[in-house]
Amino acid sequence: MSSPTLLQEELELQHCEQEALRLAKELEAARELPQRIAREKLDRDNTMPPLDRVSEISRIKRYEEDVATRAAVTNVLKAQTRSVLLLLTLTAAAAALIAWGLRLMHG
Repeated sequence: MSSPTLLQEELELQHCEQEALRLAKELEAARELPQRIAREKLDRDNTMPPLDRVSEISRIKRYEEDVATRAAVTNVLKAQTRSVLLLLTLTAAAAALIAWGLRLMHG
């Protein structure tokens, strides 16, 4: 009866050794990951894009930097509408004052 348990224990030991090797490989890969990511980022930063893309990239950057967002455009439109309404109100008030002054002068 000791043979079957011995065989089973050997199989479990072999399985544990394989698992330990797999975990050791994963640990080594995880240790190298930050260095690999840093190298890849450095390579991307130092690699110049194809020349036909350079103008496209610069155009996209200008668009992102200069053009306002939709919310900003909406806010500007609201402010302009409010300003136009105030201008119309002021013009109407000035016209009413002028008309009132003319009516007073004519008697």
